[in-house]
Amino acid sequence: MKTPLVSVVIPTYNNAALLPETLDGVQRQTIKDFEIIVVDDGSLDDTAQVVKSYDPSIVYFHQTNRGQAAARNKGVALARGEYIAFCDHDDVWHEPHLETLMDCLTSYPETAMAFDNAEYFGDGVARRLCVDPRLSKSLNREKISARFLIWKYPVASMSVVAVRRDCFQKLHGLRETVGVMDDYHFYLRLAARWTLRYVDFVGCRKRVSESSLSRLVNLKEMNLAYLEDIRDRHPEVVQKIGSFNFRLRLARKYFKLGRHYAQYNQSGMAKDMYWKAFHANPLNVRYFACYLAAPRSD
Repeated sequence: MKTPLVSVVIPTYNNAALLPETLDGVQRQTIKDFEIIVVDDGSLDDTAQVVKSYDPSIVYFHQTNRGQAAARNKGVALARGEYIAFCDHDDVWHEPHLETLMDCLTSYPETAMAFDNAEYFGDGVARRLCVDPRLSKSLNREKISARFLIWKYPVASMSVVAVRRDCFQKLHGLRETVGVMDDYHFYLRLAARWTLRYVDFVGCRKRVSESSLSRLVNLKEMNLAYLEDIRDRHPEVVQKIGSFNFRLRLARKYFKLGRHYAQYNQSGMAKDMYWKAFHANPLNVRYFACYLAAPRSD
């Protein structure tokens, strides 16, 4: 059996109704040298029947529910391609998406991961790109450093990503214990060792609602587990970013989370976050002032 150039990994959970549209987007790609791997993360609907009736050549694997990171890791474990491209089960690729990313990866052999832009869509959602057009143009084919990633969020989701399989495996895949930001945790670790490049092309339509888009922004701003894990377990990433820059970013996140807790009258949690912000960046007296002003308990 011929080894495919790309393995397309689609994690899914209880989304049988929308999955065919995602599969259609993959099948319409302008390059055809790929295999499709669907990892069903414990679905209770008729996902299995939908996949098998859609195309018997699709590799289908069912596992107990363990989350998207575990599903993606399993998909890569089953993959045969030199490159891995991910697509979420309700997103839709534009036809040249894979070709565009493969052109970047083959043109720059030192590049471990390439990604392009995404357009958010959904009922009641105004057209919006993940990366602003002017920034997108300036980043085109440029190296994306770990330091840039720590401050910016140019990667809409793993639906816009293609990565060399050997690099993914050398990092032991996605960390399944760092919560919903496991993807950014992976990008930071990847960028600390290899080159990442962005392509100025809208390759994916990402399905969202207004509430889920707001939730996505909040998760990115408020989530700390992935940064704390980088701090505690990956000094090589902190070194690439710069210890001072890393502590600045972590402090800002602690402070934002403190303000969030204060808004909901969780004063004890707020005080704890303000102290952590000041501990990460003792040069910012505002953090210490907020710590002193916060009540001691809820």
